[in-house]
Amino acid sequence: MDIDRFEVEIDCPGCGFANPVWLGQARLRDVVICRGCKGNIQLDDSMNTVRKARQSIRRSMRESREAIGRLNRRSR
Repeated sequence: MDIDRFEVEIDCPGCGFANPVWLGQARLRDVVICRGCKGNIQLDDSMNTVRKARQSIRRSMRESREAIGRLNRRSR
């Protein structure tokens, strides 16, 4: 599962138009163009929260796979 492909909406600070962005764009601090006013929106991953959440989710997924693997080995 790649959470970088999850889409969220951000409001343009200039015109208030809701713009879809991927979490990966936010993590990389990309610039997106507002679909309303065509202005540039600089994304900022404040305090690296998107990066930290991505790492936490990936760790949880890995631990879940390992736990399921252990359960499968026990049931044989």
